[in-house]
Amino acid sequence: MYVNYRALKRLVKKIAAAREARLAAGASEERTSLLRRASTYLGYNSIGIQSDSGSSPTGGPTESNTSSVGPMQSVGGPLPSPPPVLARTHPMPGSPTTCQRILLQQQQHEQNEQGKNGTDTGDGERGYCADAGCTSCNHFNSVVSATPQLALSMSAANSGRVGTVSADLAHSANIKLPISAQDTFSETVRRRSRTPIVSGDYMTDDEFNTQLHERMSEEQEFFEKVEQELTKVNDFYRQKQTLFQTRLDNIKRQQEIYDTMLGEELEASALMRTSSIDQGRAMFSRVAAGGSGNKQREFEPSTQLRAARNRLKSAMLEAYRGMELLKNYRVLCYTAFVKALKKYQKTAGWCRGTDHMLGRVDGCYIATSERLNAMSAELEGMFVSRYAGGSRSKGMEKLRVSAGGGGGGSPSCVFRCGLMLGASAPLIARAVYEANLLANEDRVPYHRQLLQLYGGIYLILLFAVLFSLNIMAWARAHVNYRFIFEVDPRDYLDSWQFLEISSVFVLVTSCVFWANFGLHIDRSSYICIYVLIGTLLGALLLPIDVFYWTSRRWLMRSLWRLLLSGFYRVEFRDFFLGDEMCSLTYTFSMVLVFGCASANHWSDLDDVCDTTQWWSNAAFLMLPNLLRLLQCIRRFLDSGDAFPHLANGAKYASTIITIWLASANRIAGGTAWRSLWVASAIVNSCFTSLWDLLMDWGLFESHSKHRFLRSELKFERAWVYYVAIVVDVLLRFFWITQISPSFFSFGHKFHQATMAYIAAVLEVVRRFLWNFFRVENEHISNCGQFRATTDIPLPFNLPKPQDEARVAAAFRNEFEHDYEAVSVASPRIPNSAPPSPPLAP
Repeated sequence: MYVNYRALKRLVKKIAAAREARLAAGASEERTSLLRRASTYLGYNSIGIQSDSGSSPTGGPTESNTSSVGPMQSVGGPLPSPPPVLARTHPMPGSPTTCQRILLQQQQHEQNEQGKNGTDTGDGERGYCADAGCTSCNHFNSVVSATPQLALSMSAANSGRVGTVSADLAHSANIKLPISAQDTFSETVRRRSRTPIVSGDYMTDDEFNTQLHERMSEEQEFFEKVEQELTKVNDFYRQKQTLFQTRLDNIKRQQEIYDTMLGEELEASALMRTSSIDQGRAMFSRVAAGGSGNKQREFEPSTQLRAARNRLKSAMLEAYRGMELLKNYRVLCYTAFVKALKKYQKTAGWCRGTDHMLGRVDGCYIATSERLNAMSAELEGMFVSRYAGGSRSKGMEKLRVSAGGGGGGSPSCVFRCGLMLGASAPLIARAVYEANLLANEDRVPYHRQLLQLYGGIYLILLFAVLFSLNIMAWARAHVNYRFIFEVDPRDYLDSWQFLEISSVFVLVTSCVFWANFGLHIDRSSYICIYVLIGTLLGALLLPIDVFYWTSRRWLMRSLWRLLLSGFYRVEFRDFFLGDEMCSLTYTFSMVLVFGCASANHWSDLDDVCDTTQWWSNAAFLMLPNLLRLLQCIRRFLDSGDAFPHLANGAKYASTIITIWLASANRIAGGTAWRSLWVASAIVNSCFTSLWDLLMDWGLFESHSKHRFLRSELKFERAWVYYVAIVVDVLLRFFWITQISPSFFSFGHKFHQATMAYIAAVLEVVRRFLWNFFRVENEHISNCGQFRATTDIPLPFNLPKPQDEARVAAAFRNEFEHDYEAVSVASPRIPNSAPPSPPLAP
């Protein structure tokens, strides 16, 4: 819910055009009158300046029909329609005529009058003022002086949208507000409300409406639009503020329950570690008195309480981020109104009306409410005291989100990425050359299988490098991929960090690839592939807080959720990752080749490990699509919407059928299987192409200002979308080359494995293009539905506030019963945790 700043600017331009037209009409009438007076004074003939209908510009009869001057009187009808000609009886070549001198003097007089009234003289701030008593038209300069970066929101790059709560505002990727802008906003509004902008008092509402009714209709339309936008923004801001107040109240209640349960568990644990209550009290009294006592081991809460603590902490961080976004929204919307009114004042020159509307803006709810600041301060205090050890600097460092954005990486990072990728290229070229030489030798009889395995690994690395380019483009286009993929905005990989990690893996793989073939190792060269796979998997799965552990953990969790599709609620990152895996089916098939080669000790692989003739190979190729089909079914069961979830599932089902028929055509052969495969492939390619364009990318929107596209585009150049449409459809039908490989290879003979690898590389490139517009479309959808923050589920099930005391009392009674059992039992009590509170699933 943004301020439609573009519409306000358009109305201001409309006012300027209307004023120019009116001034031009007035200047024409004044020029005509001046010429007539000059001709009368100098004794010229009638001046025929008239309309085609024979009437004067003022609506009366022309002067040629009613008066004549001098001996050469015009007696006929109206003068002809050609341009007016001034009949001069005494020509004076080389010097201006008296009429021209009079006109020049009139123009100079008009310029002097405009200069007295405050005309813009080139500084870009002072504008024409129509108020006679106004002596201060430069009062807008101090409105946003404390926040100069807010002008970025008015640029064309942001499509005229200011302060959107879902995309441009919400994700902190579009407009980066300094903290000082938020902190000084309220003080700026109060200072402006205390000090009149111009000399004199503000108009009352009745006076404003009366004077506005006398002005142009375009100006009335502008102020009506400002009122509508102000009402819309106030209502939306109040609604979101109430939402965050509710979240804060829930967090406070949950935190109180957690503190109560933690204290009771601490007391129960202390009683269990002592032989009696008296000994425990004596120990605590000695510690409280400063005595040394026996050193006790540090208390550790139960697993359920630790999980509850993590949830509460995440909920506080997300709520604080949402409050910061709402603060940005308030500042940006306020600045939009001020800038729009500034443009109006410079164009129309009605200072008193502008001041009156600015007074309304300064007094509206979005500018005067301090409720959001109070909620932020309360949440800060709660977080600092419980999760930052009382250190405000540490707490605020965790709470505040860095601006982030689409800027370039550091020079050292760019240099490292270029160095590693540049060093990898000659290593790959040399390894491929050596592998081709081995094709005519028997030193490494399994070189073809090794090339396939390295090719499958390089597909993943190519995908990673291209995905870093996706991230760069999303950041530059202000697409909030961090919110879409649900990564922590305080700890995430930017595009250059992702590219650097991918470059490291590419360089390591290239070194091993070159060593495998370039060092002329004979029968034992397959050991290199084991070393490479172990190194890559170890770097990814190593459970140590090094080498971007949080990002690796996010990836491992996402892969686990994908592997168990159907058991977890499906999120965007889940089905997005599933779609990426559907483009890496070649790598999945290499798992079977690697297993077969290892089982047969890398001997006679051409005869034993021809996996293209195995039905299990078809199963591995169908696995990613099967996981996506399960996700579609789960989304249907969760939402109950048959469309688009079941329709999307039908798409993946058609892909599974096509893969099975292609395998049957390779294994069984025959015209019947070939015909069924071709028919199924045609249907599947058409289905998937239409789904890509219509559903995934959201193109071909009706009544769109961009032909065949959609109304809102985040990438600036529209031709990129048209090229992507053509490329996506062509690559979806690339399977046609398998029908007649010699025809599409222009007579050259390519090995079947080579053609399969080329198709796999092109599929990765197609998915690379698909990623741009799929995430962009999701971002635009989030904008339309105002999704900017995630509602973190809280740990305790407390449906009603009045039940809190009853639930806490029930917990306390259970713990007291356990304490009594501890006090009367034997000194050695099993170390069992007390009953835990009911946790939310």
